[in-house]
Amino acid sequence: MDAGTAALFAGGACLILIGSAIWAHYRFADFDRLPRHFGPNLESTAYGPRWLMIWLSPAIFLAILGLIFALPSVVPPEHINGDPSVGVIVASVVVVGAQAFVLRLLTRWARQQS
Repeated sequence: MDAGTAALFAGGACLILIGSAIWAHYRFADFDRLPRHFGPNLESTAYGPRWLMIWLSPAIFLAILGLIFALPSVVPPEHINGDPSVGVIVASVVVVGAQAFVLRLLTRWARQQS
């Protein structure tokens, strides 16, 4: 893998994360509070402000992805095992999947409320 492919995956993941937050902003506009924690049975156990729940997860995921993308440039090459581009691609897929799971839980909760 090359750095261009990794950058393409990371950029796509960033666009998806930002787009999903914008979608969630409009999708959950009718609610003042959204679940911020789900128990082992995937039922909501705690609630938080809507703006926090919609924008915090993508912001954390973007920060993690940025760290994983930038870390190989500051770590000495002798301390890197394998291809760092693969790590960026895997992290991109994982954060998009995690965001999709969070939005699925929130959408399911919103349907139960109506």
